[in-house]
Amino acid sequence: MFLFSMKVALCNCYPEIHKSGFNRAKAHYKISKTGELKGVVNESSGLTPSAKPGLYWTHNDSGGKPELYLVDTNGNVSDTLKISNSKNVDWEDLTHDTHGYIYIGDFGNNSQKRKDLGIYRFKDGQTDKITFRYADQTDYPAKETVFDCEAFFWFNNNLYLFSKDKSKKHVSKLYVMPDKPGDYTVSPIDSIFLKTQVTAADVSPDGKEFALLTYGKIFTFEITNGKIDFSKPKGCIKFDRKQTEAIAYSNNTDFIVTNEQRSVYTLRKKK
Repeated sequence: MFLFSMKVALCNCYPEIHKSGFNRAKAHYKISKTGELKGVVNESSGLTPSAKPGLYWTHNDSGGKPELYLVDTNGNVSDTLKISNSKNVDWEDLTHDTHGYIYIGDFGNNSQKRKDLGIYRFKDGQTDKITFRYADQTDYPAKETVFDCEAFFWFNNNLYLFSKDKSKKHVSKLYVMPDKPGDYTVSPIDSIFLKTQVTAADVSPDGKEFALLTYGKIFTFEITNGKIDFSKPKGCIKFDRKQTEAIAYSNNTDFIVTNEQRSVYTLRKKK
């Protein structure tokens, strides 16, 4: 962990500014540590706002119980939601839609050989499942470590997934699929150079921006005409807070972030 932390601390936004068109944005935000996750939450790997203002659902990483935990920005846990008919093989991110559904991404693929990638859709105690495969993966395990995914969000009846590239290419690929239960084969619709690995994603409540969290940085993108792609990069926020795995918008400009060392952070945009 020491070497990993040093690597994260030494990263900067120059590669993505130079090659992908981002602007430095850290100076525009006030970053605060607000708490430590308590009790059962020992490896937070996903975040999504709940129906209760100021509270967020989170879950543990691979091998954890098939449960969601309701937390605040101080790390206090106030409720547990059991996800029926599910198993935490490698849960990596959370999102929700405007119809009351929560989506849980069971698509972690560190081994590059999983053939059971899926997304659980949960509402009112009932769970159904979306399964998928990558059209561009033909070998199991894959020869290139580019088929892991730890980040997604829901937007306008679709689910958008962002790959975590562990190769030397440093490219995150964007996949999209419907939010309805089914079995899908997905092909990348866009890609972008990001030197750090993508670990979480979210879209702003007003649908005008989305963000990708990585080890050491947060990247924001403008959304125009309801189209999700990498064509309008905005800001790169240097955020060296160890193994950051989960992000959620708390409003249209601010974020909450957790890491696997239990810390909770807020990023508030300066006026």
